[in-house]
Amino acid sequence: MKKKNVIAGITTVLIIIIIIIAYLSTRPKVLGNMNHSYSEQTTLNSEISFSGESGDSIKFLFSSNIEHGNLDIVLYDSDGNMVYQLDKAKKLETFYTLDKAGIYTLTAKHSNFIGKYKIKIIKVD
Repeated sequence: MKKKNVIAGITTVLIIIIIIIAYLSTRPKVLGNMNHSYSEQTTLNSEISFSGESGDSIKFLFSSNIEHGNLDIVLYDSDGNMVYQLDKAKKLETFYTLDKAGIYTLTAKHSNFIGKYKIKIIKVD
């Protein structure tokens, strides 16, 4: 009876370890975050850069509360070309597939901006 309990315990531990390894190896990779709040009018740019390969699928999670001014979220490729612009919304989940390998830059352009916003960039498999 004692041997069965030991075998059951070892089996349970091994299953838990396998589940943890599987989760860690398949979870989405976070490429960057922005989280800004401004109580006075602000005009500036914030950027996140990340590397990607051709065909990579990128997920953007965006939320905002714009009290005043403008906020434009634009993705540029390594040549400085605008390749994608996020729609203006209070809450948005959208995807973009990279056309080529390189360093990409997501820029948040504030113009007389009062409010807050959050952006999370995730590589999805």
